[in-house]
Amino acid sequence: MNTYFDTGVLVKAYVFETGTREALALIRQAKPPIPLTHFHAIEIRNALRLKRGRREITEAAMAASLRLFQDDIDAGRLEKAPYELASSFQRAELLSSKYGTSTLARTLDILHVAAALEIGCKEFVSFDKRQRRLASLEKLKISPP
Repeated sequence: MNTYFDTGVLVKAYVFETGTREALALIRQAKPPIPLTHFHAIEIRNALRLKRGRREITEAAMAASLRLFQDDIDAGRLEKAPYELASSFQRAELLSSKYGTSTLARTLDILHVAAALEIGCKEFVSFDKRQRRLASLEKLKISPP
């Protein structure tokens, strides 16, 4: 598990939106399995439900997307990462204290970077500018370049 994908990238694998083609290309390049954290699990499912609530997708599309996400977990393409949840929160607090005022990264973005570091990932895949900056400050390779 060398590459960490932010939720914003992974969601694009389950529902078509701006950036889906680029996200899929990045996902295909990664050596499986892709690490899955507690943050991903709730955030991906909730993002799909929010898209339904906003009427961006149909009920059937949401159900299919949720099923595909679970299929990827069951098939081992996404795998629960070995890390301590409490340690991720502690690291996130440290990251916030070091970089919060300069990166303006949101809490969940900080938690993802912290989890990537806890897992021992070397690469961080995100389209979010603030999150990418935070990850780069912690010496993670950023993708896409």
